[in-house]
Amino acid sequence: MTGWPYLLTLTLLAPLAGIVATMLTRDLHRARRVSLGSLALTLAAASAAGFDAYIGGYGERPLVLGAFAIDGVSALMLPVIGMLQLLVAVGTSKVHTTHASSVRLLLATLFALSAATAVSGLVLIGSMTAAAAIPLWDLHSRRRSLRAYLSYMAPALGLLLAGWIGISASPGINTGLMAAGLLIYCGMVPGHAWAPALFESGRLGSALSFALPMMPVMAVVRLLLPSAPADVLAVAGWACLFTGVYAGGLAVVQDSARRFYGWLVLSQISMVMFAALQATPAGLTAALCLWGSAALSLVGLALPLRGLEARFGALSLREHHGLYTQVPTLAVCFLVAGLGCAGFPGAIGFVPVELLVSGSFEQGWWVSAILAVIVMLNGIAVMRAYFSLFTGKRVAASVSLQATRVERISIASVVIVVLMGGWLAPNIVATRHALADQILIERASAPH
Repeated sequence: MTGWPYLLTLTLLAPLAGIVATMLTRDLHRARRVSLGSLALTLAAASAAGFDAYIGGYGERPLVLGAFAIDGVSALMLPVIGMLQLLVAVGTSKVHTTHASSVRLLLATLFALSAATAVSGLVLIGSMTAAAAIPLWDLHSRRRSLRAYLSYMAPALGLLLAGWIGISASPGINTGLMAAGLLIYCGMVPGHAWAPALFESGRLGSALSFALPMMPVMAVVRLLLPSAPADVLAVAGWACLFTGVYAGGLAVVQDSARRFYGWLVLSQISMVMFAALQATPAGLTAALCLWGSAALSLVGLALPLRGLEARFGALSLREHHGLYTQVPTLAVCFLVAGLGCAGFPGAIGFVPVELLVSGSFEQGWWVSAILAVIVMLNGIAVMRAYFSLFTGKRVAASVSLQATRVERISIASVVIVVLMGGWLAPNIVATRHALADQILIERASAPH
């Protein structure tokens, strides 16, 4: 690795510089362009840093700025985080863009990147704590109740910090505390009530920028796997597996498009968390692959939803709206990204989902069967939402509602990533498998 320390520095400084520039820019349209430019620069630097680390074989983990570094886990996630945050910004209509929303998105990007590259567990937990304040800020600005969110997030962060402080004294108990905190933080049952409410009551952009980087997965790899007993990982895994079925089933029956999407996000995150908690080569490899594919597919699915909301307002899934004739580009993006979430053959999520389902068979056929049910429920939920939004009656519009140029570029990027990701999956799986073996070797040599 030759130039990645400088590239990582640029990756972390780009959103920070964007925050300062956005706050100093009075004109709203110029501030939006500044924030988009900062996120584009972040994506370019993150991609270059990740690629440089990839071709360098990851090597040792030298310190950068005293607290941040790139290794095999973060090398692939840096460009994923950069791309999904840029797509969140592009998907926010100009009407709903404010200085505060741009600053929130840049802060969320900075915290997600710092969590992905944190060397110290304390820095990782601090980044997750700071990221959790972004939705709180958003809810407060919309004058929505903060009680539900705080009643879950405050205990989650408290458990996580308490477990980390005492982990050296009693690894068994304190890794259990950290596991409980992480499960609440990412919305696993029974600590899930805040998540659907956030997607429905808050701004979708803030919810996406907080949930989709899946920072708890990074915490599982960094904080739990090295020292957590097998029983702790097993109990946490069962909670994730139950959440996947529960959230997938609720996604199928929702009447609101927002709530459908919120439950789908929880179901997808639960599969990634379950895979990461297995501490097996197949499971951890599937988690490292599914982490990026699920994030990109979900943000691709959010683009048409946000585009439809900007045109038609809140959408109900009780009736068929027949919007395909008016916005066919959004319909194609919705279908392609949705099939990526469901692990459709040829899409970016197919190989990771197949690896997870087949690799879990060694734990029992019923585990693989439950995972297959989760995937099936996600697919049914996506297709039900697609038919409700885009098929049925034909609606004539007096003005053109076709996708804008920016939307078309974003949608084309999503479609290319989701479809090309399926072709590149074998190479990605090979590198993730080697990394999973390395992580498990380190776990085996660590005291429990």
